[in-house]
Order: sequence, then C-alpha cells, then structure tokens
Amino acid sequence: MSFIKISTVFFLAFFLLGHAHAAGSPVNEDFTLVRSLCDDMAEMAKKRDKDAFLELADTALKLSEAIRRDNSMAIDRFRPKLRAAKKAGKTGDFNAATTLVEEAKTLMKPATASWDGGS
Repeated sequence: MSFIKISTVFFLAFFLLGHAHAAGSPVNEDFTLVRSLCDDMAEMAKKRDKDAFLELADTALKLSEAIRRDNSMAIDRFRPKLRAAKKAGKTGDFNAATTLVEEAKTLMKPATASWDGGS
C-alpha cells in the first residue's frame, strides 16, 4: 500500500466530509472509501502481509471516525468489527481477520428506514 494511495483516500474523505447537510436532511451514509479499504484489507490478509493489513486497518478506522461526525448508527455497528479485525491481524490470525472484515462490509450497507405513518 503506497503512501500516495492513502493520502488520496484521506484527501477525498475530507473533501467529501466538507459538504454539510441541512438540519433535518437524511444522513449521508456513503461508505465507499471505507469499503474500498476493507477490500484492500481482505486482499492483504489473503497475502498474509501483516504490515500492510495493519496500515489499512488504521486508515479505515481513522476514516470512519472522521465520518462519524454525521452521527451514523451504521458506523457504530461496523467499527467494532474493524477493530477486532485489526486485533486479529496483529496476532496473525488472518482467517478471523478476513471474516471480520467481510462482516463489517455487510454492516456498511444502508439500512432501510421503515415509517409507519405515525399512527
């Protein structure tokens, strides 16, 4: 994982976060950059590249923390999985790390809001 790619991800994340939403608007839950980092994490886990995996995990966690300002409940669901994947990667358990990354990716899908009409 090159420094240029990580720098680009951070730049894009902060650029996208700069667009504020008016009060009452729906929360923008676009985790495209975090999902991309998770894809790269899974690839590094398959290659058993511990350093690259941990670097990507740190980047994904920092990026999701930056996005957290939008008070997204989805972030609170997938961040513990990413932290657990990082911990598994530190110990060298790449099978568990890959499983946790995949679970985190499924939690990043936008949840449908149900509205009962207020009755």
